[in-house]
Amino acid sequence: RRSKNEFLMVADQSLTVEDAYKRSLAHFQKGEFKPAVTLLDKIIKAVPNYAQAHQLIGLTALQLGQMEPAEKAMREAIRLVPNNADFLVNFVEVLRKADKSKEAVEIGWRAVQFAPKLASAHSNLGLAYYDTENLEQAETSQLNALKLDENFVPALNNLGSIARDNKDEATAISYYRRVLEVDGNYIETANNLISVLIETEALDDACVLTEDYLSRAPKSADLNRNRGRLHLLSGELDEAEKMFRTAITLEPDKPDAYVGLSQVLFEKNHPDLALIEAETALRIDPEYAGAYHYTGKCKAQLGDIDAGFANYEKSLELNPGFTGSLIALGHLEMERGAFKAARKLFEEAATYEKAHLSAHIALARLDKITPDDPSFKVLEEAKQGADGMLPDQAVAFHYALGKCYEDLQRHDEAFANFAKGAAIKRRLIKFDPDQTDATTDNIIETFTPAFIKRLRASAVKSDQPIFVVGMPRSGTTLTESILASHPKVFGAGELSYMHSLFTDRQLGGVKKTGSLIAEFSKAELADRVTQYLNKVDRHAPNSPRVVDKMPANFQMVGLIHALMPNAKIIHIARNPFDTCLSCFTRVFERSQYHSYDQVELGTYFNAYVRLMNHWRKVLPNGSFHTVHYEELVDDIDTEARAIIKHCGLKWDDACLEFYKGNRRVRTASVQQVRQPLYATSKEKWRKYEAHLGPLIETIGTHQIEL
Repeated sequence: RRSKNEFLMVADQSLTVEDAYKRSLAHFQKGEFKPAVTLLDKIIKAVPNYAQAHQLIGLTALQLGQMEPAEKAMREAIRLVPNNADFLVNFVEVLRKADKSKEAVEIGWRAVQFAPKLASAHSNLGLAYYDTENLEQAETSQLNALKLDENFVPALNNLGSIARDNKDEATAISYYRRVLEVDGNYIETANNLISVLIETEALDDACVLTEDYLSRAPKSADLNRNRGRLHLLSGELDEAEKMFRTAITLEPDKPDAYVGLSQVLFEKNHPDLALIEAETALRIDPEYAGAYHYTGKCKAQLGDIDAGFANYEKSLELNPGFTGSLIALGHLEMERGAFKAARKLFEEAATYEKAHLSAHIALARLDKITPDDPSFKVLEEAKQGADGMLPDQAVAFHYALGKCYEDLQRHDEAFANFAKGAAIKRRLIKFDPDQTDATTDNIIETFTPAFIKRLRASAVKSDQPIFVVGMPRSGTTLTESILASHPKVFGAGELSYMHSLFTDRQLGGVKKTGSLIAEFSKAELADRVTQYLNKVDRHAPNSPRVVDKMPANFQMVGLIHALMPNAKIIHIARNPFDTCLSCFTRVFERSQYHSYDQVELGTYFNAYVRLMNHWRKVLPNGSFHTVHYEELVDDIDTEARAIIKHCGLKWDDACLEFYKGNRRVRTASVQQVRQPLYATSKEKWRKYEAHLGPLIETIGTHQIEL
């Protein structure tokens, strides 16, 4: 056997093997892995049975994430010295990282047998048990480590994680805080503590801790990710996006930050971009329930409801307690009219403590509330804690409670809650009300008869689209449902394609819509309208007609008439105060930002009136057909026939039974369109007149002239 005192030539120096090992260890401890490995290779070549060198090779490979070389080197070290407890303890970590948890437990037991008073041996055995999901044995092993060393940081941290898995957040927080008392620079534990504080909605504490530790470790991907989560929960989407992108740059192989970024992009109303990030997370970790959840959310928003169901179900298969997916499935069932199935899902979600209130908020939307309704009682009991809710939940809560009071004819209490929810929502969104009039002025100035005639040079012949336009909550969903009940018409819902193709606002641009369109060449206009038609056709390739009922396309009426002269346009007009009240008393997910302040809402309505009157003046008679909601409700037979006639279709009696359809409905009118027509919403604003002063004053005498 060759001796460790044998000399080696290292950089023109003659060193003993032992001195060379000490030098390699120093390199390792400084993170200088390449020179460490170079020396260790020379040592092993000179003394193949030098177990410490094999051990250090294994630890170096572990640090570099090279699991096969790490395992091979560790096995050789233990073959040479089978009873070395330190070697065995380190080998447990290698086996864990190599996903060989069963063998890790066996090696961990050997380490404990050879060194029963070594805290790290017990702690690493506990980690091996943790990987096998044996939390009881994992906890016992970590407690054994603490008996040997009450301040053994890894054991304290691991006990915190075990408590967290057992849903005992208070105990988890206690252990994590003990770690930081012993070692304030233990970044892993600081991040674990921040995560639990976020989960328990102790956001102020989490923010303070995050800022503190980010100043110490600005390149911690986990800390950046948690800072992103905090920004997201506070509605600070731009800041959240920045932090998630930083986390991804620092650690591109961790899925969590991609899921966070997906959530931000989804909230920014970019489901296509959000989908890319969610699917990236799935490629990194195909067993990540959260990634399936957001993939499902994006797919459903983009119109693929089957993929939405499939991904939510996969999320629940991986994590049966993922209440977000339970509630999301319930909403999808609502959209397709399966209200019993939706109720069952919401009720299941309500059995989980963390989702209890969210589930009852969803249940309150399903039916007309009665005084003894269980969901109403839950919401009323939650009033005392409303000020401490996270902003998004507070918004949903107040709108749901407002809906309950409205059902019970308690209109003053209803409006107070609608107004509270609107005020919170308004603080969460970025909306410049001055742009409403500026955009309207720009469109009116740009779309002269001469300009519309110039656009006609890029027109297409397709008559597939039917556009239903008007104010939100004016009856556009009802009109689409009448049309979609016709056998030759498919209702595609609110499509954002016109605005994504012909405005500069989707990704934060600043050009006014009219000016931007005026800059397009003939070829670019033709290309964009072709893109629009292709996108619409994908919703229903075999349907002669497809309804796009994006209300805000009232801004595009002149453009639609010019570029798609064979398309049909239906405009829905409704009493301004009923329309605006209905907007103000509904929370919209990622749109209608003008709806949360009475003055801003009235300003938007006035801009809509100005635009529709402009289109009446500059377009030929018959360019669009106006339906007055009140007349539609009073005489649906006559008005529905006029709608169908304007679209060039033969009458079909199914159009009067629109409420029997099973198509997907994705608007706030999801329940109403499943019922026969009723007139109770006419003049509803009178019940709230005392609270609508700012809206009434803003709208004044503005009325649709058509």
